[in-house]
Amino acid sequence: MKNIKTFKIACETKDYLDWHNITEFQGGLKIRDEADIEKAKTSILKYGWSFPFFVWVSGKTNYCLDGHARIKVLKALEEEGYIIPELPVVYIQAKNKTEAKQKLLRLNSNFGHMTKESVLEFVGGEFELNTEEIALPSGVIDFGTSEEEAETQKKDMDFNESYSVVVQCVNEEECEEVFNTLTSQGYKCKVSTL
Repeated sequence: MKNIKTFKIACETKDYLDWHNITEFQGGLKIRDEADIEKAKTSILKYGWSFPFFVWVSGKTNYCLDGHARIKVLKALEEEGYIIPELPVVYIQAKNKTEAKQKLLRLNSNFGHMTKESVLEFVGGEFELNTEEIALPSGVIDFGTSEEEAETQKKDMDFNESYSVVVQCVNEEECEEVFNTLTSQGYKCKVSTL
């Protein structure tokens, strides 16, 4: 008998969906490379499917608010012959596409930061951090900095000049197109509703 390739489901919800019925929603909001997808794949194969998709339903379409990297992993696993069962989902309510986008941005907001010291304290020596398997936050405060260096970086950021361009769009679709175009060119963009 042929060895069946699969992974364990390590979370439960009341709702499950075939991942083929989940439509990507965020476009180019997050930039991912192959290394990012490999880390997500390694995590799923080692620890199982540990987190549900967050899905917003509009009409008959199930839009993915959280789980885009995992969709890419599922595509790769399916190509490798893995059998993928229906996966846990949590439905997020939004009255329209604009509200769904606002919720997606809030879901991906970082209301705080980690430092090397805070992560090591959290881990408490229970296991060794393997940066081949996890992607710790980067950006304004580098994970490799100390608490004191992080505060200095944060204060320095307050005094740096920044320049902005506001583009007024006629509808959500045009806004999404402009956002995707600019982010694909490497610009940092924010979407707001006026």
